Amino acid sequence: MTATLKTDEQRAGAKCDGELPKPFQIKSYSHLLRFPETTDAGPGATGRSVDAIIVPTVRSPEQLRSAVRLAADAGCQLVALYTDTFPDGLSSVLDEMRPGMAMALAVGSGIVHRMLDLAAGLPQTVVSSCALDISRKRNLGILIGRACGWTRMLFLDDDIRKVSGEKLRSAAKLLDEYPVVGLQVKRYPDASVVGHAWRLTGHEQTPFVSGGSLLVNPQRFNGFFPAVYHEDWLSLINHLRHDEVAVGGTVGQLAYRPFTTPERARFEEFGDTLAAGLLELVDAQPGPASSAPTERDYWCEATKIHFWQDILNRRAALLNNIAERLRIMRPLDPTPLDSVHVSQQRNEELKPEEFAEFITKWLNALAVWRTWMSRLQPADSVTKALADLGVLHAVRIYETRPQQAAARGTHRIGGFGGRWGRRAAAGGRPRFGFLRPRLSQR
Repeated sequence: MTATLKTDEQRAGAKCDGELPKPFQIKSYSHLLRFPETTDAGPGATGRSVDAIIVPTVRSPEQLRSAVRLAADAGCQLVALYTDTFPDGLSSVLDEMRPGMAMALAVGSGIVHRMLDLAAGLPQTVVSSCALDISRKRNLGILIGRACGWTRMLFLDDDIRKVSGEKLRSAAKLLDEYPVVGLQVKRYPDASVVGHAWRLTGHEQTPFVSGGSLLVNPQRFNGFFPAVYHEDWLSLINHLRHDEVAVGGTVGQLAYRPFTTPERARFEEFGDTLAAGLLELVDAQPGPASSAPTERDYWCEATKIHFWQDILNRRAALLNNIAERLRIMRPLDPTPLDSVHVSQQRNEELKPEEFAEFITKWLNALAVWRTWMSRLQPADSVTKALADLGVLHAVRIYETRPQQAAARGTHRIGGFGGRWGRRAAAGGRPRFGFLRPRLSQR
């Protein structure tokens, strides 16, 4: 079969025509989200709109500048979460904020903690280091927010843009009613490799919500972030089934190249399939009601092998369809097709038993997580929360402006003061290192 389009660019943006294989649809679940009206805070609005902005990152401090400026505008705490070490030049970026309002933590990748690593024990035959990293950082953010008594917290990836103070204030107001409020990426959605391949075959990628720009109330948020692709969707899916996830506006995201490493598709396939199956169940089952089933009863179908066998079969048909359309529409660019082929190979490897076991253990882990959350002691700073959580053996604290921070003492929204601030002040310059835990971590 020969395509009738003349250029590769035209093929990429083409809609379906009679010569192309019939599309196997990726279903949109945007109707599961709530779209309440938001009130414009206005350019003259002041005051703290959120308690804190949490930024998981592994990149240079320059990527943090937009989040720093947003936190300064919002008058809130900024907590940047790195892995193992801190990048050079971090102080120059964090010093744009008032003393005591910016904090950087580095989570040790090789150090186990039962709360941070609760999700790491869920059964998967292939787990990426990136999934483990973002899972631990976002779980740490939720734990800190819960302990510090925050009710408005923003998870913000370092590649998110076009979030003004006014937009944040407007969206954050929705947390008075909803425990989860997403800011959607529309122009360049943060989709999976398969999702981007789907776009290249001439389809729109309907935006959903993402952990990259997610407002949550840690006191009402009832999920955690498993170490799996789409960990953000799994963290909020029980809110989704109760109509408790709202959209508070749109944001921008820096473009990236999803097909540079085909192996990325391999790491995403399990989570992409898992999320599709669970969202289908939410869509098929009724919303909240007085006679609503218990959580375990609700997800009972997802613990059955036949359910996931059907999902895997339909996923295989989708991948085959995308591959066929890419061959026709983009014959001069095999890169996207290479990634889809890796997804197809991974789909053939996956077994329905793996998904059923994952759901059973996820529900068990969710019950454990909620018990831990209910027993957290209140903390008057981020440092105190880290000590009470028993994670100081696994987390490094980067301290800026030590003398000023020590003079301020402990700050309600996570200041550096107290014992650690005084130790840093004695050195006369920023310092960081592993700190001994006050409480047992096991």
